[in-house]
Amino acid sequence: MPISHTALRRLLQLWRSEHEQVEYAAAAINLNRARWITVVVAVLNLLNVLVFSAKLAAQPDPQSIAYRWHLALIFSHFLMGLCMVALALVAHRLRHASRSWWGRAISVIIIATGMLFAITVVALDQWVTPNITPFLIACMVSGLAIYLRPLPAAVLYVVAYLGFFYALGLTQTNADLLLSNRSNGLTACVLGWALSVLLWRKFTLITLQQMQLQAANAALQDKQRDLERLTRNDGLTGLFNRNTFAELTRRELDRAQRQGTPTSILVLDLDHFKHVNDTWGHPGGDAVLKNLALIASTTVRSTDLVGRLGGEEFTVLLPATSVTAARRLAEKLRTRLQNSPTVWDGQTITCTASIGVAGTTALEKHDYDTLYREADKALYVAKTQGRNRVV
Repeated sequence: MPISHTALRRLLQLWRSEHEQVEYAAAAINLNRARWITVVVAVLNLLNVLVFSAKLAAQPDPQSIAYRWHLALIFSHFLMGLCMVALALVAHRLRHASRSWWGRAISVIIIATGMLFAITVVALDQWVTPNITPFLIACMVSGLAIYLRPLPAAVLYVVAYLGFFYALGLTQTNADLLLSNRSNGLTACVLGWALSVLLWRKFTLITLQQMQLQAANAALQDKQRDLERLTRNDGLTGLFNRNTFAELTRRELDRAQRQGTPTSILVLDLDHFKHVNDTWGHPGGDAVLKNLALIASTTVRSTDLVGRLGGEEFTVLLPATSVTAARRLAEKLRTRLQNSPTVWDGQTITCTASIGVAGTTALEKHDYDTLYREADKALYVAKTQGRNRVV
């Protein structure tokens, strides 16, 4: 079925959107290719200068067409070589500026320069041969070497053909050969443009797929990090959960034994937390838990670890801290919590905590389970002695 006008317009709009997404990626590749294409072409120009110079030396008659042809080709290839060297230097300086206007335009300038010299060589060749191979090669290489959007590529090929059409008429006097060469040149331009469009579309589709894959991988990594955070951290307070805290504490105890430093632990339990939930509901209770987590995290040192064991019970690991120093910190934490009521739903919720403190030295070599058990016993004593205290 033929494509309707609306469907064609939507397809073109889709292509335009896709082309804009990959334009900078194409410019980066073009700029990299332009750096070595110019060098290769400059070397070929040098070889042509050497070959035609040797041929020119063997020409006995300076007035002959062959002599003029060799001389013109030498000059053309020499000039083209200089241009390619200059363009190679510019492309090298722009190698990190593919997003700039010059970074995107230099590749087109190189291709246009190559096409111009190909037309010049073909026009000169008409003095001795109807050959238009240089122009055919330039059309094919332009379509293969540089990624161009279809419209700019079409403009480039149209301008190139007009130049080819005009230049050929200056030196080819045989009407039949002129018509044949112009026809072949048109075919070369159409094929070169079609090749350019096919490669551009292939590049566009592959690049978009790579972008989608990168975006999917990034999203997957974000989800993986979220999953890891959920498995390591408490979902409500953001503190380490019970398992993670126990794992990190065991590592710290091993390190403390190697370095001969003491380690202490605090176990906190909010007083009468059931009354908080019964009075203000579970949302109010959650706000109190978050407030406690914030106070604990901002009271301890950056090297200390704060975790939530579950419910209203929290714990703090204090590396390189004696029991005496840990008690002072626990008193500070208890006081801050008592003097920092939770603001929730326009109301203030005052809450206190009982704290049990336990510690070990490197010589005692108490493990995490022993340390936690001792701190939990101290917490129980604090509860039985009237709460809102440190034992």
